[in-house]
Amino acid sequence: MNVSERAPENLVEVPPEEVELPRRLRQYVQLRWLAVVAIVAIVVLTRGVLGIVYPVGPVLLTVAILLAYNLMFLWWAGRASRMDLPTHGRVRQARIIADAQIVADLLTLTILIHFTGGVENPFFLYYFVHIGFGSILLPARDTYRAAGLAIGLFAALVGFEYLGWLPHVHLEGFLPVELAQQGKFVFAVLVAFASTLSLVAFVATRIVAELRRRREEQTQTRQQQLERAQQELGEFDRMRSFFLALASHDLKTPLAVVVNYIQTMLDGYVGEVAPKQRRWLERSLVRLEEMIQLINDFLDATQLDEQRIAAELEPTCLDGLAQAALETVAARASERGVVLKSHIPSDLPPVQGSPKRVRRLLINLLDNGIKFTPKGGEVTLTLVDDPDCVRVEVTDTGGGIPPHYLPHIFEDYFRIRRQEFVPGAGIGLSTARRIVEAHGGQIWVQSPYRSDQTGSRFICSLRKSPMSADLSRPTVLPAPTSADENGSKQTTS
Repeated sequence: MNVSERAPENLVEVPPEEVELPRRLRQYVQLRWLAVVAIVAIVVLTRGVLGIVYPVGPVLLTVAILLAYNLMFLWWAGRASRMDLPTHGRVRQARIIADAQIVADLLTLTILIHFTGGVENPFFLYYFVHIGFGSILLPARDTYRAAGLAIGLFAALVGFEYLGWLPHVHLEGFLPVELAQQGKFVFAVLVAFASTLSLVAFVATRIVAELRRRREEQTQTRQQQLERAQQELGEFDRMRSFFLALASHDLKTPLAVVVNYIQTMLDGYVGEVAPKQRRWLERSLVRLEEMIQLINDFLDATQLDEQRIAAELEPTCLDGLAQAALETVAARASERGVVLKSHIPSDLPPVQGSPKRVRRLLINLLDNGIKFTPKGGEVTLTLVDDPDCVRVEVTDTGGGIPPHYLPHIFEDYFRIRRQEFVPGAGIGLSTARRIVEAHGGQIWVQSPYRSDQTGSRFICSLRKSPMSADLSRPTVLPAPTSADENGSKQTTS
């Protein structure tokens, strides 16, 4: 492969464990502080308590060197983490730091063992600790190199002391004879050390490799599951679009035709209608409109998103929308024997809103009050001009909302358990909440809203339009009503 065929350095795939190498190196530096404390504690224990004799000065000097290069590695690792390098470059820098740390630690451990008894010191087993860490931090090839270096250093130390090339420090008070001069013992220790360390390096790297392989398989499995889930979501979205089309045409259209037929009968175009017949036809008409409204609620709940509504925002006058909403729910209020009232100032400033969404908001809140107000009760729509917004209040004289239901009142499909059946799917108030949120406003509920009576008051705020000029009233389109029931804690959304 020539240079032009090589992959760019920042596109080279790096194993996940090597990407984590810089973080693990910082942990390795922290462990070295604990090693310093442990060495000092061992010196105090062996000299002060057990009375084992060996030169303490060189040991403490080696510890000081350990502290110094640990500070250097800490600075080096921090500097490397701040460098603006691609992933492959950071990993390569981390490998260099890891190799340097392991070499420095093996040399330091060898020096400490030399001044504390050489082959007589059982702490030569700490070589295994470094190889264990190396199997986690480094690739298998580098781990075998570190194991070879450890075997070479310990073999050189023991051999030089046996041959007299290095002075042996005998641990007086620990062993009766100098084992460093016992050839068979030295040979047996070296063979056991080399074979065991090699085996540890081999087994540790295999275990780590197997764990990494399993993690990669799990990651691939999760990715496959995620891809399947995304495909299923796509299928669900396709089915949802199909259902919306079905609901819009195959469900709403026949109901709308039946409503028109009944309305035609009530208007007398097919002959006189007896009072008893009129009463039943009007009730049937109300039920059909509730069914249409239920379908509209589901359609609205699936089509409400902030981006779509944001594209619909324009200066909107609320008084015309409020009158249209009152007219829409008037038949249901009359059928239930509920009195509708309103307080709508004529000089309200326009709000920045989507006319059809705001109208839906008003209808939902009014319809919710009507459904939960007993016969002879009142539902009042009030619009208030606040400094930064127009406040919408819908007050009813119903039984109110139990306190434990208040935190959930604006949740999707939430319905208050009541003895009497109240039609609805539990999405009217959640739809109102979404509309208000998409307009950048707030919605909450007070129940009871006055200490001397029951009932609920739903309040929402809509931001005023930045345009202060007198705007022409937008044409109010006929809108379906909304069916819902609940109320909610004084919660801002």
